[in-house]
Amino acid sequence: MVMNRFFHFLVGPELLWLCFYLLVLVIIKASGSPVKSMDGFWESTAWFVPLLLIPLTFMLYYAPGVIRDWMLLRIWIVGLVGGHYVLSKSLAAYTEQGPGIGTAYIMGMGLLFFLLIAGSIWAKLKF
Repeated sequence: MVMNRFFHFLVGPELLWLCFYLLVLVIIKASGSPVKSMDGFWESTAWFVPLLLIPLTFMLYYAPGVIRDWMLLRIWIVGLVGGHYVLSKSLAAYTEQGPGIGTAYIMGMGLLFFLLIAGSIWAKLKF
């Protein structure tokens, strides 16, 4: 009974963001970043991390076996913390660190925050 309840809490937004963070680490290790040819990819993570992961995180409301108690709070915490770690790690792999990459991080976190607000409104209206 305890293991079953633990499994329900394990399958949630934290696992999704942890998997994506580990994916970023694997890509960095495999490409030997910082590499100039990967700069476009790393810069684009400021866009596609929020646009991909926030909707996927909110789609966990539809997943069977996911406990919805405190789900919105969990999504917000892991969205902000996980978003910071994923974006900072991926943008740190950019070859030329400067104000452009800092701006990309701020833009990515701003987009993430906006999508969290929009997703929260959707979740409250739908569930």
